[in-house]
Amino acid sequence: MLAKFTNSPYQPDATDEGSVFKINMLLRRLPKLKAKKYSAAEAWCGTFHSDEGYEQMNVSYEQASKGRLPDKTPCEVYCHTLTDDSILAPELRSQGFHTMTLFGLDTPWSLFAKDNEAVRRDAERKFLESMNQWLEEPLEDCFAVARSGNLCIESKSPVDIEDALGMYHGNIFQDAPTFPFAETKEQAGTWGVETEFENVFLCGSSAHRGGAVSGIPGHNAAKKVLETLGSAGC
Repeated sequence: MLAKFTNSPYQPDATDEGSVFKINMLLRRLPKLKAKKYSAAEAWCGTFHSDEGYEQMNVSYEQASKGRLPDKTPCEVYCHTLTDDSILAPELRSQGFHTMTLFGLDTPWSLFAKDNEAVRRDAERKFLESMNQWLEEPLEDCFAVARSGNLCIESKSPVDIEDALGMYHGNIFQDAPTFPFAETKEQAGTWGVETEFENVFLCGSSAHRGGAVSGIPGHNAAKKVLETLGSAGC
C-alpha cells in the first residue's frame, strides 16, 4: 500500500499472496454446542477453532497449494459482542443478537481469481460445514434475517478484499509475516518500522519484528516516534 501511494516499485513474493477467507455474521442467538457441558456464552467467549489440528492443517495446506479448496477447511471464529456488546444497537442487544466473524485459512487468492463468485459460494459452504459439525443446530438457523429476506451473512474472498481495499492479492496482513529479529545488518538496532522517508513509519503487519494481530508494529512505531521527537529536542 505504501508503495502504491508513493509510486515506488514493489516486487511481491509468492508468499505475499493473501489466503484468508472472512465471513461476517449477525446472529439472532448464539448457537448451542453438541458438548452440552459448555454454555453458549462460555463456548464462544474466546476463539473457537475448527479443523485446525496440526495434521489437518498440513493436509489443507497441501491441497490448497495444488490449486483446490481443502476438503476440510481450517477456521477460527470470534464473537465480538461477548467482549464488547456496544457494537450493536441497544434494541438488538436486548433481543439477544450477536455478531460473529469466521477467519478461514488455506484459501489463496489464486483459487478465486478465475471464478470468484462460484468459488466463494463453495468456500462459504465448506466453512459453515466445518462449524456445524460441532453444533447442536445448524449455524444458519441462528442467522438474523434482513428486511430483504436475506440471511445476515457476508463472505469475502482474497479477491474481494483486493478489490475493496487494494491490498495485493487480498493479503490482510499486507505481505508475508517476518520473524521478530533482525535478518540483515541494516535492520540491527532499528525498530523495524523505518521506511525510506524520514517521517513515515510502518505500524501495521508489513513492519518487521512481528505483525498480524500481535500489536508489536504499533508499539515499535510509537517508540520510533518518541525516539525521533527526542532526538529533535522536543
